[in-house]
Amino acid sequence: MPSPEYETSPSEVRTFAFLQLGLTTVFLALLVLAFGGAHPADFPPWWLVVALLAVVVVAAVLAERVWLSASPMDPTDDPEQMRSQAVGIFAGQIVRKLAFCEAAVIIAVVVGFLAPYGGWPMIIGGVPGLALLAFETWPSLRNTSMTAAMLDAEGADSGLVEAFRSW
Repeated sequence: MPSPEYETSPSEVRTFAFLQLGLTTVFLALLVLAFGGAHPADFPPWWLVVALLAVVVVAAVLAERVWLSASPMDPTDDPEQMRSQAVGIFAGQIVRKLAFCEAAVIIAVVVGFLAPYGGWPMIIGGVPGLALLAFETWPSLRNTSMTAAMLDAEGADSGLVEAFRSW
């Protein structure tokens, strides 16, 4: 399934990633505080801890596979157009990765609402989910290089990595 394209710039992609991470962090922190924090007496059973962490692992696996969805670019296209298109494809991948990572955090929040363990489920599943969100959605050299490898597979030079380095 090809990634959707968006008309965007590298600075807008960075701003989007930062905004989503910040909003999710504040949302999770407020919920943990609203549920009374994390008292040792409220710690959930081991099977719930494993289940919450397994959700984060599944989200990580799904997010890691998103970059594989990029189709190689045509090497005969205009370089400026390829660069703009590559940034748009990368932005679409960030949105898909965001959905997978946020799902892990949302599941932890739902378990926190349904189970009598205070804020522990949100901490156990939410904090690793936040780390995953930061790792997968920030336009780092690793993330841009993986997408660029797929876009440049047929000899094109998408300029994706350079677009984010020059910011």
